[in-house]
Amino acid sequence: MPSLRVLDIVNTDHAALNFLVDRVGWINRESEFRNDVVCSVGPHLEQLRFPDAEVTAMPIPRGMDPVGIAALFARILRHLRGRDYTIVHTHNSITGAVGRVAARLAGVPVVIHTTHGFHFHEGMGALRRRPFVAAERWLARRCDLLLCQSREEIEVARAIGLRPRHGIHYVGNGINLERFAPRSGPPANPRLVLLCVGRIEPVKNHPMLFEALATLRRTHDVVLRLVGDGPLEGQYRDDLARAGLADAVEFLGYRYDVAELTAGADVVVLTSVKEGIPRALMQAAAVGVPAVATDVKGSREVVVDGVTGYLVPLGDAARLAGRLDALLAAPALRAQMGLRAAAHAREHFDERRVTRRLVQIYRRALQVKGLATVRGARGAEADAVEPPLAMEPPLVAQRGRR
Repeated sequence: MPSLRVLDIVNTDHAALNFLVDRVGWINRESEFRNDVVCSVGPHLEQLRFPDAEVTAMPIPRGMDPVGIAALFARILRHLRGRDYTIVHTHNSITGAVGRVAARLAGVPVVIHTTHGFHFHEGMGALRRRPFVAAERWLARRCDLLLCQSREEIEVARAIGLRPRHGIHYVGNGINLERFAPRSGPPANPRLVLLCVGRIEPVKNHPMLFEALATLRRTHDVVLRLVGDGPLEGQYRDDLARAGLADAVEFLGYRYDVAELTAGADVVVLTSVKEGIPRALMQAAAVGVPAVATDVKGSREVVVDGVTGYLVPLGDAARLAGRLDALLAAPALRAQMGLRAAAHAREHFDERRVTRRLVQIYRRALQVKGLATVRGARGAEADAVEPPLAMEPPLVAQRGRR
């Protein structure tokens, strides 16, 4: 059994299911690390089954609940003190804050945090941003490494003065390309299908999509499928009924067959206010479906504007409708962009590559701390795939914008 133990702390069971299942499985099979998980209690726990891994479910508040956060802190601290973890790797806002502080108090040798999009975003005013930025600065000093999924996030982290002990690094994000394989051809849908995969909550900005849908319905027989659950579903159903769009939107809830649903879509759309780096857009690209997304940090690192899909200004429902109309009206354009998207995904969104990069980051962090590492059977292969990483913050390529 591996002697070096890693604990991922993530906010929800469905988040763990979405971005930890494949990664944790690969780390436990192919490296010297044993990777465990802490997440919330929820309906998806039965799907979180890993070889040689412990999954611990705890009540985790979604909002700023002082009593719930204090209770979570006590649970995580007790959990850490009862086990010999070498690395604690936190994710998301509340679990990222509580987990980092608890890991420091518990004496965990290496504490790492991955940003999945900061709580503040580009459209937020300076006064509203200030307390979130102050909190991020304080928390950054409680961890050894800050990992960013998008290169633009590194620029933001440095600009606001985040100073983790050993720097800020790009780790990237990816998906299981075996599960999201290129489809054999376009779907034969009786009605054109738009697909939006994302939790039904304010940050996903569904009203902008509904406004564009109302315009599209004048010229296209189109249905919008929403994959995900969330607190705003009831309100959105009422709003769509009043707008005469109830028959144009299907609420599918949380689904385990996202690969099949994506392959059955004509266009994927995402109108988020902010993102880390969205897996829904990577999944669309891998399957070969063009996407239209808001031009926000994270999304613009996945969609190549005019090549694999389109980016539109946040809040511009008319531009969104125009780009969707252009794709829905042109099967040949959809097919062309889909082929480009699938090739782009194979080059940039392979989760195996991201996992190997992460394992190297773990190894290097332990070396810097003076802790010996034990190479797993596949360690040499991983080193051959990704070059060694220094602990200093990496240089970030200049971001190009269309």
